[in-house]
Amino acid sequence: MGPHLHALRHLANELRFTPLAVFLDNGHRSRGPLPALQRLIGLLTAGAFRAVLVPGPFVFSLSDLEARSIWSQLTSSGNRVIELPASALIAQWGWGR
Repeated sequence: MGPHLHALRHLANELRFTPLAVFLDNGHRSRGPLPALQRLIGLLTAGAFRAVLVPGPFVFSLSDLEARSIWSQLTSSGNRVIELPASALIAQWGWGR
């Protein structure tokens, strides 16, 4: 998760998305309630943010169908979901050198 977060912070800075709010459900079962995700969805739906940066749809759910459903819910309420380009992670991990 560290490299993902570092790459997201870098991208947020490049896009001038500051200050950055981070929502993590580390330590919670992926099939159980995810309080940080629910808080994020509530804030996005209420208009507190206009965009969310993610390393991939898997952050919403390990089920592809459910992850895409949440992604769609967020975009249909007028928000942008921006996926971290793979090149940003490659640069963070030092691959390709």
